[in-house]
Amino acid sequence: MLFYYLVIYPIKQILEIFYLFFEELTRSSGISVIGLSFVVTLCCLPLYIIAESWQEKERILEDSMRPGVKRIKKAFRGDEQFMMLNAFYSQHHYHPIMALRSSFGLLIQIPFFMAAYSFLSHLPNLNGVKFLFIRDMGSPDAMFSIGSFTVNVLPIAMTIINCVSGAIYSYGHKDKREKIQIYVSALVFLVILYNSPAGLVMYWTMNN
Repeated sequence: MLFYYLVIYPIKQILEIFYLFFEELTRSSGISVIGLSFVVTLCCLPLYIIAESWQEKERILEDSMRPGVKRIKKAFRGDEQFMMLNAFYSQHHYHPIMALRSSFGLLIQIPFFMAAYSFLSHLPNLNGVKFLFIRDMGSPDAMFSIGSFTVNVLPIAMTIINCVSGAIYSYGHKDKREKIQIYVSALVFLVILYNSPAGLVMYWTMNN
């Protein structure tokens, strides 16, 4: 609750201000959502640049330590392996918790996603509004059905975009954990947003 009022709620208020600004300017709920996504991405860009620099440092350090870690894991077991790894990490001024730096880019997105989810999921301005091929911005796009199963195209498109951009971003990176994190997070957002309003899914797709 404290996290919501200290972090999520202020971000939500800022999102509302920018959304209303774009809606007043364009008279289009769809363009307002796109504009809101653009502003959020632009404002977060310095944080993403910092996150990327931290992640790059983490990659370089882990690449340099990888051969030594493999040798220790091959030669030792149990408590002895634990002690040797700790000594090895200390020599390189490294602590395993520093691996969290590689997740900083994802962690940045969480409060903004929560604020956008709270704001756009219940925004009356989107209800019944058509935009491009979307029949109702306030409901899942429900483009077609296969039997009794309704297919929402936007969340699927969002996931494909995330996976492709993740594959391009992680190309040449040796750490499999980073690649797994990208694809798992893409699937998690697919599950979370599959039945969400099309306006929210469009916002997150544009944001990514």
